[in-house]
Amino acid sequence: MADTIGGGINEDGSLQNTIVIDEAQLSNIDIVGLENADVTELAINAPISGVELGLKGDQDVAIAGARIVDSVITNEAPSGETASVVIGVTKAKNLEFQTSGKGATDLSVPEGKMMKPSITTAKGNATDSITFGSSSTLKSADISTGKGADTLTFNGRLKGKTTVESGKGNDVIEVNRQSGKGKLILSDFSKKDTLVVGDETFTLDNIDDAPKFIKFDA
Repeated sequence: MADTIGGGINEDGSLQNTIVIDEAQLSNIDIVGLENADVTELAINAPISGVELGLKGDQDVAIAGARIVDSVITNEAPSGETASVVIGVTKAKNLEFQTSGKGATDLSVPEGKMMKPSITTAKGNATDSITFGSSSTLKSADISTGKGADTLTFNGRLKGKTTVESGKGNDVIEVNRQSGKGKLILSDFSKKDTLVVGDETFTLDNIDDAPKFIKFDA
């Protein structure tokens, strides 16, 4: 049986984040409010699976600790709000980040392994930020962002084939790959977009000079 945590209403009328977790796994997670930071930390004490996290944009969330598998994070924030989440677990496998609202996404993975995630942000003009830090490993991701001016940063190790559909906005893709033989596919790179690799900047005008591990077709 699944338990739902949160989901109440704040004093200003905004909705609270929610967590849906099997009651058998409740002891595997601690929920800690970090003082003076407006951040709720989910401390994963033992591997968990099938967790559902709903982000209303009322408070930032940081997830740290042990492995999470087959879990779903949903950005439910309304237009004008931003759902911010930091994922720093040892490994996140088959994570699905989806968006049901019109709010922006601020997703950061500073460390740990993220294997075969699916990340989809709002279809509208929200400005999204997705960052993979220098201590992270990303394998075979499928990332899709909306029409806003989005920023996607890949600073860690790449494995497998990661596909990015960045939408119709003036998007910036920054790549400082630490290691790995992975490929980054920018499936809809357009004249509005900018690719930055280290100290070099690429647009459609000089796209042929970009590193060979970055491809520009589906």
